[in-house]
Amino acid sequence: MRAWATRLLAALAVTATPWGHNAAAAPGALSKVEEGHPGHHHAAFPNLVGLRVGFVSLVESPQGGAEYSPGVLVGVSYERTLVHEWLELELTAPVAVAFAEERVVALPIDLHFKKPFHPSPHVSPYLAAGPAFDVQLRPQAAVLFGASVAIGTYVWPTRRVGIDIEVDYNVVAERGKAVHEFVVAAGPVVRF
Repeated sequence: MRAWATRLLAALAVTATPWGHNAAAAPGALSKVEEGHPGHHHAAFPNLVGLRVGFVSLVESPQGGAEYSPGVLVGVSYERTLVHEWLELELTAPVAVAFAEERVVALPIDLHFKKPFHPSPHVSPYLAAGPAFDVQLRPQAAVLFGASVAIGTYVWPTRRVGIDIEVDYNVVAERGKAVHEFVVAAGPVVRF
């Protein structure tokens, strides 16, 4: 009778572990996440690539005022889950064209450290921050450095294909003045 009770208690202890009913699964193992949890798809497919199209607004603040330039952008992004449900790293490289007095063409590259949230299997909002690099191609070549913050969400109509919707704010320094970039972008993403 004691052996039976001991086996029962051991079975209950295994199922009560925080990483689910599989005793062989280590905490945080990407391949052993409980299927019922909303974020389990990220564990099975830690890489993500996307295409984004959007609008950009540049606000330059030279001495004595502000100059506004609207524009468009199109680009690609790659994301990798570093710590399941806690940290993701995303590199975005679009081409942006701003319609200023002189047309501005740049590659506004962002490296975002993202905190994901998983309230459901179909919606994954996130907060992001990191460095920003603007490789300006026109009117003159230059590399501008700054910072970026973003808020967005993924919408997942299927397990591996979704839509990314994001709002970014970047600020970079250009020849003694601050350039503020406001970006609203969306596009398809695929997990693998």
